[in-house]
Amino acid sequence: MQQLFRYISLLEPTRGISKHDFNRRYAHWDMSSRQIQISAISFLTAVLYVAFAFLEKPWASEQVEVLMFKLHIFVNVPLLLGLSFLAYKQRFYRYVMPSFAALPIVSMSCHAVIASKLVNYTPFAPEAYLGVVWIFVVSGMTFRYALISAITALCILAGSAFYFIEQQSSYVMHVFWLACSFSFGFLGALMLDRSRKQFFVSQQELQHLAVTDPLTGLYNRNQLNIVLNKEMAREQRYNRSFGLLVIDVDFFKSINDSFGHEAGDNVLKQISQDLLQSVRKIDTVIRWGGEEFIVVASEVDKQSIVALSENLCKKIEGSEFNGVGRVTVSIGATLYKLDDTPSDLLSRADKALYKAKETGRNIAIYTS
Repeated sequence: MQQLFRYISLLEPTRGISKHDFNRRYAHWDMSSRQIQISAISFLTAVLYVAFAFLEKPWASEQVEVLMFKLHIFVNVPLLLGLSFLAYKQRFYRYVMPSFAALPIVSMSCHAVIASKLVNYTPFAPEAYLGVVWIFVVSGMTFRYALISAITALCILAGSAFYFIEQQSSYVMHVFWLACSFSFGFLGALMLDRSRKQFFVSQQELQHLAVTDPLTGLYNRNQLNIVLNKEMAREQRYNRSFGLLVIDVDFFKSINDSFGHEAGDNVLKQISQDLLQSVRKIDTVIRWGGEEFIVVASEVDKQSIVALSENLCKKIEGSEFNGVGRVTVSIGATLYKLDDTPSDLLSRADKALYKAKETGRNIAIYTS
């Protein structure tokens, strides 16, 4: 079993992130879709069991029909409806998967009890084969839970049939069809699981490209409103002020003209790294466009945002830019006000930046 799981893990498309982190993020993403699937499938299967309970069964005796009715209506149906409700409620989701894995084991145990009472097992046998495929492909269980559940159910079905199927040839055929249903279900579940993970990875990559500047690796301007709205909501709820810095590289056009665009790109990359190293983990650095950057500084007051601005100027002025020489930046800084919109905040910081440029560059100006 460990070798099998090891083989499966090699198929997981982690693409540069740790397996633990990938599984954590994937499980969170996967949860919502599985909730809907498990809830709907459980309810539908309960309805089908009710319909089956009321069908005429000339191949079963009256006593067996009564037994079948009781097991389906008073065991399988309530369990399915209960799981459908639990899966529908997000707060109960952590209990759903282990409970759902146990459900087919209970259902196939009921099947074995009924089958042992039948003289003619053939019309009832398809439930066993469908049940195994249902576990793997239809149920919505994660692959590992489905595998454990299906193996257990298969052992119950094959083991019980050994006692009530008298003809050896019939038993061999029964086991053969069980093995076929297991094989098809296993491969179907494996392909579905891999497809879901590949889709997740592709979605993550597209999301990353949508919010990331390809040159510097920083967030791009598409992410600014999201960050600002989050900070504004936190400020209004917890009264934690935040600020905005607009940073512009001084005489950047001259760098491109004198040293070429590749050198200019290297300057932007170096400045990006300097900014990331100089701000705190709770702050966000964004490439606004061209030679402009934005820092959204969380939980700051006037004194701390001014200090941060001055430190960034000194940090970049003291950095080494290979083949280019000294590079400086000008910074405009401001704090968020309760009646601000993102445009108001950005406009005020931009005016402070313009003033820093007029003052002589390589300086940080704060405005309130």
